[in-house]
Amino acid sequence: MARVTSRKGFTLLEMLVAMTLMSMLAASLYASLHIAFRGRRAAERGMEPATRAAAALRMLREDLESATVPTGLLAGEFIGEDAQDERGREDDGLAFHALARDQWAGDPPSPIVNVEIAVSADDGTGEGTLVRRVTANLLAPEAQDPIEEVLCRRVSALDVAFFDGTDWLDSWDSTTTGDVLPLAVRLMISLETEDEEEDYVVTRVFALPCGSPTEEGESTGRATGGGR
Repeated sequence: MARVTSRKGFTLLEMLVAMTLMSMLAASLYASLHIAFRGRRAAERGMEPATRAAAALRMLREDLESATVPTGLLAGEFIGEDAQDERGREDDGLAFHALARDQWAGDPPSPIVNVEIAVSADDGTGEGTLVRRVTANLLAPEAQDPIEEVLCRRVSALDVAFFDGTDWLDSWDSTTTGDVLPLAVRLMISLETEDEEEDYVVTRVFALPCGSPTEEGESTGRATGGGR
C-alpha cells in the first residue's frame, strides 16, 4: 500500500497577500517617519534664531561686564552710536575698552583690549552679520589690525540703548559724560527667520560693574522713552 506524504507550504495567493500587507506596513512606517523628521526640521528651524541670539548675547555679556572706565592707563572712550541703515532699521554700533581675555592678550600681552561691536553686510549674500572686532595689542608702536569674529548671521537690526541712572538713551559718548560708563546697556537684536514677514527679536539688559550715574542724564543723549 502506497504511503501518502503531505507537503506544507504557501500558495501563490498567500504569498501575494503577505507581500501586499508588508508593502502597506512599510508605506505606513515611511509616512510616519517622514512626518516625524519634517516636524523635527521645522522645530530646529524655529529654534535656530533663538540659539544664534543666545550664543551672541552670551559673548557680548562677557565683553560688557569687563568694560573699563575711560580713565587711567590704556584708557579709551566708551562710544555708542545711534544709526540706521538704508532700510530705516536700527544699525547701531558700540566701541569700548575692556579687560583682556586670555585669547585676546596679544603679543606682547596687553591687560586692556579695544572691542567694537557692529553689523556688517556679508559680501557674498548681502545679509547682515553681527561681528566683534578686537584690537588686542594696544601697546604696539604701530596701529594693529583688529581681529574680527562673527557672532551671529542673518541679523536685520541692532538696537543699543544706555541707562544713565535716569533715562534710556539712544547714544553714549563718555567724553561728554564726565568719562563715566552707563549703568546698564540694553541690546536688541533682530534676526531674519524662515517667515520673511516677521523677524525674531531678542532683548537683554546687562549691568556694567564700573558704570556710574551721570550728573545730567537727560543731556547726555536722546532719550528712548523708557524700556522696551
